[in-house]
Parts: sequence; C-alpha cells; structure tokens
Amino acid sequence: MESKIIEFSMVTVWDWFWQLLALGLIIFILRRLLFQPVSDFIEKRRAAIAEDVNSATDAKKQANNMKAEYENKIKNINNEADEILKNARAKALAREQQIIDEAKEEANAIRTKATADIKLEQEKAKAEMKAEMIEVAALMASKFVTTSIDDAKQTKLISEVIDEMGDVSWLS
Repeated sequence: MESKIIEFSMVTVWDWFWQLLALGLIIFILRRLLFQPVSDFIEKRRAAIAEDVNSATDAKKQANNMKAEYENKIKNINNEADEILKNARAKALAREQQIIDEAKEEANAIRTKATADIKLEQEKAKAEMKAEMIEVAALMASKFVTTSIDDAKQTKLISEVIDEMGDVSWLS
C-alpha cells in the first residue's frame, strides 16, 4: 500500500462527512446549551456593569455638584459671618455713642439743675439778707425814734446793732 497524505476515497469522504456532521451537531448542541446562556449571562453582566458605571458617573457628578454647592455655601457663610460681625460692630458703636450722648445729656441736666439750685439758694440768701437788713433797719429806726440821738449815742447804737447781728458779712 502506498501511503498518501490525503486519500480521496469514498470512505474518507464519508468519514469526513460524518465527522463534519458530528462537529456541526456538537456545535449546534453546545450553542443551544452553552453559548446562548453564556452570551445572555455576559450581556446581562455587561449591562449591569454599564449601569454601575453610569450610576457611578452620575453619583460622581452629583457629588461634584454638591461639593461646589457646599463650597459656595461655605463662602456665603463666611461672607454672612463677616456681615453679621460688621453689623454687630456698627450697632455696638451706635449704642456706645448713644450711651455717651445720654450721659452727656444727663450731666448737662444735672449741671443745669445744680446751677438753678445755686441761683435759687443765692436768691434765697439775698432775700434772707434783705429781710434781715430791713429788720435791722427797722430796729435801728425804732431805736432812733425812741431816743434822741447825738453823735456819741448814734455811734454807740450802731455798734450795738452790729454786735447784735454778729459777724454777718454784708458783701456776700
């Protein structure tokens, strides 16, 4: 027998035919039993991964938006805090000025009242002095009338009146 690499005999063709048919049948069976479920599983897994990636992307975008929003809020909070402090300082300065003005007004009122009281006391003292002078003058006049006065008696009478009055200052 001669050996050939490929012999084209009817047996060989039928062997090839049966082998190809068996291979086709195996491929068909494997495709139905394994390939389709594996393809479905892979497709479902691919869809789940894509959904997870999309969810992660959306979550990242949302997180970035929230981060930007919170950074703006922090900036605004700092600005609001500065504004509140500025307003508080302005109110404190205004209140300080108001207290100073009230104190000045009160001091002026006290000073005015004290000046008025002093004037009233001066007027009162003048009135008392005037009344005393009138009383002294009336006393002197009554003594002048009751006695005949010569120069020696007049001098003595004036000395007596002055002694009766005590050490009163006439020039107050």
